[in-house]
Order: sequence, then structure tokens, then C-alpha cells
Amino acid sequence: MTTTDDISSTVRGEHKPGKKNKARRRAAKGLAWFALLLTAGLVLAEPWLLLPAAALLAAIALWD
Repeated sequence: MTTTDDISSTVRGEHKPGKKNKARRRAAKGLAWFALLLTAGLVLAEPWLLLPAAALLAAIALWD
């Protein structure tokens, strides 16, 4: 692939995942795990908090 091919593929929106995307995915994964662990800790401390957590998971599952 030449530089011209790289530029034209970038203009069309076809690009290879780079370090920035990898870092963004890693940050999102870390944030998701943190949220999950925090929710689990809150539910263990106060079992009634399972209701809003379950409602949020149901809302995400039903999202179009």
C-alpha cells in the first residue's frame, strides 16, 4: 500500500485501528469494570439498590 492509498482510504473513512482507539477501548473497559464493581459493592451494602441497577440493565438491554 502506498501513501496515496493510505490517504484515500483515510478520506473514505477506512482506517486501521491505532494506538488511540486501543487506549480508548482500554479506558472504556476499565470504566465498565469499575462501574460493575462499584454497583456490586453498593448492592452488597444495601440490597434494595439491586432494583435500580436491574432497571438500568433492562433499559440498556432494550435500547434500540
